[in-house]
Amino acid sequence: MLKKYLIQIIIFTRKEKNGILVVITFVVLILLGYRYFYLGNFKDDKKPVADYKNIMDSLVVLKAESRKNYYNNYDSNDVAYYPSANKSFKQPVGELFYFDPNTLPVDGWIKLGVKEKIANNIQKYISKGGKFRQAEDIKKIWGLRPDFVEKIIPYVRIKQEESSTAFQQYPSYEKKVYEKKVIQPVSINEADSTAYIDLPGIGPSFARRIINFRNRLGGFYSIDQVAETFGLPDSTFQKIKPYLKLSDEPLKKININTASMDELKAHPYIRWQLANLIIQYKTQHGPYKKIDDIKKIMVVDEDTFNKVAPYLAVE
Repeated sequence: MLKKYLIQIIIFTRKEKNGILVVITFVVLILLGYRYFYLGNFKDDKKPVADYKNIMDSLVVLKAESRKNYYNNYDSNDVAYYPSANKSFKQPVGELFYFDPNTLPVDGWIKLGVKEKIANNIQKYISKGGKFRQAEDIKKIWGLRPDFVEKIIPYVRIKQEESSTAFQQYPSYEKKVYEKKVIQPVSINEADSTAYIDLPGIGPSFARRIINFRNRLGGFYSIDQVAETFGLPDSTFQKIKPYLKLSDEPLKKININTASMDELKAHPYIRWQLANLIIQYKTQHGPYKKIDDIKKIMVVDEDTFNKVAPYLAVE
């Protein structure tokens, strides 16, 4: 029984045999391809250990030569800007002597120990109007080491400009004396626009308004009436009031017995309502005998009468 069972397990069908053959062939091809394409390409690139050692020795030599060339070409005036090099290089110090940095020529800077390039830059700075106003300004020169600057600062002697010389650089101006304008008094009933314009704060526009208001009234009987001009600020009126004077010019009056409705209402103090009542009262009671008769009109109080009466007449 066991033998028969084992035979059944080992025996494959034709289809199974073909599948196994294909799998084996595919695996063999993969192994051959791996060996040829991968291992074959890297076989010739293997270098002996000695070759790698030679390459590293070459790199060390190149690095040493590079550092040597760098320090040979190094600008000693720029050491202050490379802290790592400060240990090996120092700012060369020449002959120390007292000097004025504003007048010292290029040769003088070089004599102190400053590189020619930096000395030329200093001269360009001074030629364009630059100045060293105090010894500490030397620290602002680019390219000098701090310890070198500290050594030469005690030898700086800057010549101070005399105050009188500095003052003479500016042209003198004579102080102009302006005479205070004398304002002439203005007659409020006789003055034209030019006379009003001479008053403080009065321009052409206000001058025209004052004259137009005066003409519509028939003249001013009080200086305070000027303040009633349309748009005139009280502050401006208070400025011009001391210069205003009242003349004896007669006022233009309206005959309330003969004036039409349009004539009455055209007056700034009468207007349409009062003009209509004046006409109606005259129609009902007959002509006015005297100016005081308008007080009989109910709307005419004492203030209204005193304001309008100077412009009314009875004939």
